[in-house]
Amino acid sequence: MSELTETAGQAVDDRKATSKTRSEMRPGTSRVTDREDLTRNNDDGPNGPGSSALLRWVRTKLSKAVGRVRARARDAARSVIRFVLPRATGWLRGKIRSPVRLIKSVFMATIGKDRGFAFWWLVVTAAVAVTIGLLVAALLSPVIGILAALAVGIWMLIRRSRSSRSSKTAQAHLAS
Repeated sequence: MSELTETAGQAVDDRKATSKTRSEMRPGTSRVTDREDLTRNNDDGPNGPGSSALLRWVRTKLSKAVGRVRARARDAARSVIRFVLPRATGWLRGKIRSPVRLIKSVFMATIGKDRGFAFWWLVVTAAVAVTIGLLVAALLSPVIGILAALAVGIWMLIRRSRSSRSSKTAQAHLAS
């Protein structure tokens, strides 16, 4: 009888030992406590269902394929730009050349070939005025937008308070 209890006790010890080795071999099967990291990697081996090796392989293959597609598209776009850009600029020059020539000839006829100090003073003054105007417009446009948003917000608040007063007045008239 004592031999039977010894073998039973030994079997229990063997099961505990195997369960320890299993939990050590498969960390994804152990229970997670509050203090452990919940985002740990649940690898079940390189061929298991939770394997990330397959996903890494797919990711690298897709990344390489996307890189090749991008390179081909970039090369195609560059060749199109190299082909189209010179033709487009030539076409644009052909369309604009005659009106620009006309404006230039009219301008040169009015001012003549002798450009004195007053002409250059006028050109510099106009250039400075245009520059300052563009700077002021660029700096004030956000300010104007903010002021408009504030005005609309205040208008909405006034409108809401008036509508609540008018609904209270209407309810008071209905109650009496």
